Amino acid sequence: MTTKATPLWGDKPDVEVYGERLRDARLIQRLRSGEVATRAGVSQSWYSKLEHAISTKLDWQKANDLAGALGFPVGFLASPPVTAVQRESLLFRAKKNLPKAEEDLLVSWARLVGDVIHAAEPRLRLPLLRVPRIPIEVGPVDAARFVRQALGVPRSEPVPHLIRTLERGGVYVATIDFDGSLHAKNHDAFSTWIGPMLDRPLIGVRASDSWERTRMSVAHELGHLSMHQTRREGDLEAEAYAFAAEFLLPVETLKREWPRSVTLTSLVPVKKTWGMSLAALIEHGYRNGLLSGGQRTSLYKQMSNRRDPASGERMRIREPGWRDREVERPKLVAMVAEKAFGATVDPESLEPKVFGWRADFLKTLFSGQVTAWARDFSGSIDEASPHPGSMADVISLSARRQLAGR
Repeated sequence: MTTKATPLWGDKPDVEVYGERLRDARLIQRLRSGEVATRAGVSQSWYSKLEHAISTKLDWQKANDLAGALGFPVGFLASPPVTAVQRESLLFRAKKNLPKAEEDLLVSWARLVGDVIHAAEPRLRLPLLRVPRIPIEVGPVDAARFVRQALGVPRSEPVPHLIRTLERGGVYVATIDFDGSLHAKNHDAFSTWIGPMLDRPLIGVRASDSWERTRMSVAHELGHLSMHQTRREGDLEAEAYAFAAEFLLPVETLKREWPRSVTLTSLVPVKKTWGMSLAALIEHGYRNGLLSGGQRTSLYKQMSNRRDPASGERMRIREPGWRDREVERPKLVAMVAEKAFGATVDPESLEPKVFGWRADFLKTLFSGQVTAWARDFSGSIDEASPHPGSMADVISLSARRQLAGR
């Protein structure tokens, strides 16, 4: 009689995989569930059940097959999710026809940012959140004034670097340059609350060569974060836009600096000082009674017909002053990662420290951050920002603590 040989180390144990991890691994790559199922050699219906379950225990081989089909390590699929994302607040700036797949994609990117911060938190003292949550009865103009005060921005002064101001106030910002079909074409920015307690604000902004558009988009999302965390009624977009204009240029100052004879040329100095586009200034002036409807229409027609001498493009596409500032880019997420995981950590070494997120996605995330560490980590070239600043700009540190099991 023959006996079956017993493996020296025993059978490999079952693996508990989490549905949310499966979804993130698939959606961040824009893969269809049927495609993943075919690669893994399983039925689509069975795979869909896995994604919709909180967790499922699988034998090691099946878990390994799924990991291979998704191109993510088994450790990622087996990591309990730690970053909740408030989906309802995610896409305020999206057009109504934004496909659900694009929303899911951005949820996955938001979770990646949250996981990096969560893994780093035990090693650092992160910035305190200074953005207040505004009561429902407060309008956007007063809300902008309250938030200016909370962030330490005087009412009569411009905001020199909006993203840096928000990062000092505990807001995380991520600029991600999605390529081709992987980017959400229908909006410029999103905001949401992330973290185990949904208490960390995140603004995601598309990479852009327009400093004006970037500033307005970020200020717009700040309005949503402060005014609309729980409220869904009303014209939220109009409120966020009014908040953004007031935050960047308070109305009493707008009236004081408004030119007597309003032309595109006379508005350019206001634009340069306060960091707002001509289009945003026209709307701000019109809403506050400084322009008639006819004047507003005339200025827009001029912007459509006239060309910027420096670029040769119509002013509605490329405004005068478009080269006067660098496009603002964030650095807080990169600074957190550098201080938590070390100045010499490489993408492959960082993978297991942040729940198995793949190195190429980590590189994409940090390529949108403007520090020397982020440049070296992602292999990007960042000639526009030669002075990345110091950690003291945005974050204070406590003694580093080691993470058990990380």
